Amino acid sequence: MGNLQLRRLLVNLVLLLVVIGLGGFVWWYNTHATSPLSTLLSLPKSAIKQITITRQLESDKPEVIQLIKQGDFWYMQQPMHYAANSTRITQLFTLLDETVEASYDAAGKDLKQYALAPGQAALTLNEQKLVFGMDNPVSRKRYILHDGKIKLVSEAVFGLLTGDSIDLLSTKLIPPGRTLKQLSLPAAYTTVGDTATKWQAADAIFVEKWDGQGESKGQIVLNLDDGSIVTLDMLTSEGEVVLGNRAAGLRYKLVEAQRQQLLPPKP
Repeated sequence: MGNLQLRRLLVNLVLLLVVIGLGGFVWWYNTHATSPLSTLLSLPKSAIKQITITRQLESDKPEVIQLIKQGDFWYMQQPMHYAANSTRITQLFTLLDETVEASYDAAGKDLKQYALAPGQAALTLNEQKLVFGMDNPVSRKRYILHDGKIKLVSEAVFGLLTGDSIDLLSTKLIPPGRTLKQLSLPAAYTTVGDTATKWQAADAIFVEKWDGQGESKGQIVLNLDDGSIVTLDMLTSEGEVVLGNRAAGLRYKLVEAQRQQLLPPKP
């Protein structure tokens, strides 16, 4: 009986030490560790009116992309003036909802080891500037410098920040907020049924810069409700639909299935 009581006493003693140890760890963690933040920025998406993307931060003349919100729509102001891609803007805004896994004071830290000096790219939302550094090699989360803190964040916007600025342009043939009032197609085609409606909704799968080269197979003229006119050169007569906008210096590619809808041939 004595041995049994001794074993019980030892077990209770071990359990007590475990509890004390756990309590000590919790105290140390709460005292020394930095609590994760809820989100990267406490900035409502609806409050954002200006977006600036800066690349090549090490250069004397960094590349700057600027977008502003006018009414309900976003427009690129630099490096060119054109309607912005609403889907890409929504992708950028996913950053606001990302959870910060860890946060450290930047003061006294060697920012170069995080690729934060000068940084790989910067995103400014209104006045809030975020500098993007390297991925953490273990967690694959990215280091972001913001408001004097180095924050470790899982994000899905870095590729968009460092990609071609053309990717941020609208793929719509009709500018956002505008309505097609009159449509003129080349002589070989006819505007029947809901052809104008199809042009109103037309969305390219790809937009690229265009130097104006290539034989035009006819012009498409879009008269809009504000009195403006969009003129497009038809650059293919079969297969995928390729349209050039000389004024904007852009070329649009649409899937072949849209040819019959947008360019119905005369009987």
